[in-house]
Amino acid sequence: MIRRFLPLLLLALAAPVQAKPIAFPDKFDPIGTPVQSLTTTEGRTVHFTDTGEAGWRPMLFIGGVGTSARAPELVAFLDTLRRRLNVRIIAVERNGLGDTAFDPAWTFADYTSEVRQVLARLGVEKFALVAISGGGAYAGHIAAAMPQRIASWHMLAAIAQAPAQSPVCKADPAALEAMLAKQVGAPREFWAMPAGGVTAKVPGFADRAADEGAHAYFIAGQHGDARAVAREYRRFCDAPAAVAAFPAPAFFTYGEADKLVPPAQGEYWASKVAGKVTFRRYPGEGHDVQYRHWDQVLLDVAGHGDKTLACVKGRAKLLPGLVIPSGATPGLCAWQSRPTDLRERPDAARK
Repeated sequence: MIRRFLPLLLLALAAPVQAKPIAFPDKFDPIGTPVQSLTTTEGRTVHFTDTGEAGWRPMLFIGGVGTSARAPELVAFLDTLRRRLNVRIIAVERNGLGDTAFDPAWTFADYTSEVRQVLARLGVEKFALVAISGGGAYAGHIAAAMPQRIASWHMLAAIAQAPAQSPVCKADPAALEAMLAKQVGAPREFWAMPAGGVTAKVPGFADRAADEGAHAYFIAGQHGDARAVAREYRRFCDAPAAVAAFPAPAFFTYGEADKLVPPAQGEYWASKVAGKVTFRRYPGEGHDVQYRHWDQVLLDVAGHGDKTLACVKGRAKLLPGLVIPSGATPGLCAWQSRPTDLRERPDAARK
């Protein structure tokens, strides 16, 4: 019997395997959020980005010193989580950065006006206000100007005011530009991050940060013009925005070891809030706390601010309250992975 069917069996085995049909996509994959433009009522051309998901929770994202409208790409390493939480990100570019021309007379009030006009163009009324590092000074003016439109306020290592004795505040404007010219002309140097921090955990972060610097300082032909960044630093020497009894819930995230923007800056902002304040302080962490805890910020924006994300025994869990149990670590378990910077581990690239 076996001999009888053996030729048929061999023929079946020799037949070519039917290839699975290719499922062709009907749209392109995104390669970054596109930069859009708007001519303001004042006659300026302002640039902005918008992830654009209608019906999702809008977030106005204000990046740190010298960042462009594409700064939200620096937190795209958690874009899957952002999408699962239905958070939409909008960023409005500041004076002299990225595609936006430099105007020496531009002020905080101009930025507030531009934000209003971009939000009107997009049909956004209420939004979460999120600022990191140097973006904090601008966020203060937004909070002061339109508190009733802000669903929640989030400050991450965000500055209120530079100390009066700061070299930036004492420096002559021309001298400050000269001092910053080398860094602005070399984005990798401007965006240098601690080797053991976020850069070591997020694949490609250092390169994406350098790309952001190149976009901010070169994309429009500025050739590393330091005027915009120097003026940003000098704005921090001005009095902080006159925020008064801010009503919405507020969340402040600071690293206790941050020497650039210590938690005292966040305490200033917290003193301006009449509503509920959640102050998250992280012992031993420095200025990259703004990226290290972006997962928690997304959860806070999405309405989970009464809970804390933690990695417990190798599994991410959303825990009630603000206390992390012993043995657990804050945030996703991905933060516990081994470093991924191949440039520091050349042997790994050959494996």
